[in-house]
Amino acid sequence: MIPTVAQQISAVRTTIAKNVLPALDPNDSFAAEQAGLVLACLDWTLDVHTSEYRYERVEHSDYRALLARLIDLAPTRDAEEERAFLSAAAEPPVDLERLREQTRALKEMADRRYGILADAEPELAQRARQVMAAAAGRQCERELAWCRKTGFPRGADESVAHVLDRQQADPPPGAATSAS
Repeated sequence: MIPTVAQQISAVRTTIAKNVLPALDPNDSFAAEQAGLVLACLDWTLDVHTSEYRYERVEHSDYRALLARLIDLAPTRDAEEERAFLSAAAEPPVDLERLREQTRALKEMADRRYGILADAEPELAQRARQVMAAAAGRQCERELAWCRKTGFPRGADESVAHVLDRQQADPPPGAATSAS
């Protein structure tokens, strides 16, 4: 049997907690603190690692939907390149790094498109802000869940897997529903 990533990380965590931490000099608080940080990092990794690809897929779907909605608010001739990219990005890459690159490109296009709309007439700018705020709310929810085991976010009780389940069940308007 080949151990899973989770089994490997769990074994390292157990070794540090049961063997390394107790063997540290009790007067060396810095070493104990550092070992505790390593354990916390391993706990965080165990919490999120199985959701990493799905997180990226959901984010990809959300940013495709965001860019499409922003283009639809004020279609212009210069949106042709963005629409072509949306079409090419309809099926997300299987490779995690390529998926991240494509999502980053979607984010940059959405940011540029939002900048154009924010400078438009007040009613159009307001609609663009609403669309962007909804996307940002979903992004924040994912990020808080992703970081919940780090101890920094407050009120992030849901696991990232649970947040992704909910967001996939209720995608933003215009999102592809196949993000998995």
